[in-house]
Amino acid sequence: MFRSPVYFAAEEDRLEFALVDFDSHLDDANPELAEHNETVLKRTLAQLKPLTWERKVRDAIEEQLPEGEPSADRIAEALHLSLRSLQRHLADEGCRFDALLNESRENLALLHLRDPQCSLSEVSYLLGFADTSSFSRAFKRWTGMTPGQFRDGLR
Repeated sequence: MFRSPVYFAAEEDRLEFALVDFDSHLDDANPELAEHNETVLKRTLAQLKPLTWERKVRDAIEEQLPEGEPSADRIAEALHLSLRSLQRHLADEGCRFDALLNESRENLALLHLRDPQCSLSEVSYLLGFADTSSFSRAFKRWTGMTPGQFRDGLR
C-alpha cells in the first residue's frame, strides 16, 4: 500500500514518514468527506468514554425527539429516575437539562442538514419541533444563519 520496502525480522515494527509529508496538502482532498469522517470519529470516541449521566440523558433526548420536544420529566421517567434525581446527577456533572436538549438539537440539526435528501420539514420533525418555522428560528439562534443558508454554504 505504501510502496515501501519491508524488512522481516527487524528489531522493531514501524513506519517512517518524512516530516514534509505531514505538512503537505492533498490535491484531491474532499472537505465534505473529511468533515463527515470527523463527525463519525467524534461519535465513536464519545461511545468509548464512560457512560455518564450527561451521555445517558443526551441519548434519551435523541431517542425521544421525533415524538416532540421531550420534557425533563419524560427523560427522567425513561431513565427510571425521579426528576429531582435527574437534576442532581446532571448538576454533579456540571450540566443542565435545557442546555443538553438545546445542544443535542443543534448537533443533530447540523448532521441532518448535511444530508441533501433530508428536507427541512423532515429535519424539524426529527428534532421535535412543532413546525419548520420554529426550527428555522432556533437554527438561526444557534448558528446565526438560516438552515437554507447553511445548506447553500455546503455546496
